[in-house]
Amino acid sequence: MNKYTSRASTIIILLIFLSAQAGFSFSIIRAPLKNNPTAIETPDYNKASVFVHMSPREFSDVTGHKLTLFQRIYFKVIQRQLRRQLRNNPALLIDDYLDQKKGKFKFDALWFVIASFIGPLGVLLAYISHGQKKQKTTKKDRITSAWLGFLFFVIWFGSLFIF
Repeated sequence: MNKYTSRASTIIILLIFLSAQAGFSFSIIRAPLKNNPTAIETPDYNKASVFVHMSPREFSDVTGHKLTLFQRIYFKVIQRQLRRQLRNNPALLIDDYLDQKKGKFKFDALWFVIASFIGPLGVLLAYISHGQKKQKTTKKDRITSAWLGFLFFVIWFGSLFIF
């Protein structure tokens, strides 16, 4: 075997091994055990007492999402509400205060149609109506749907006079 071919084969084998390294690695980090290893500790950012002292930038760092202008304003409003709630309950968690399912908007077709046909009177009726207990939508959802219907009414009614 030629000395050049043995060097070439060694370089080829070395290049194959170097290119095969895809970065497979792992590490083990052992946390010190506390008195009760089964107890799950609440993270600091989930406590309302920590949340009310955070800035919008710190909250963005914790969540990983940058807040828009309206989200920063709403962030300050929520902080003010939580400060009031903390007076009554110092151990308040954000999860207790914020219900994820409660904030979802549910479209109410009935109020949309009512406001679409009778316009501002439909919105007024949505404000003064009392909902049934079996109804799945809240008053806020009824009012929002009525406003959307009123918007449709304005577009529809306005297009009759423009064209």
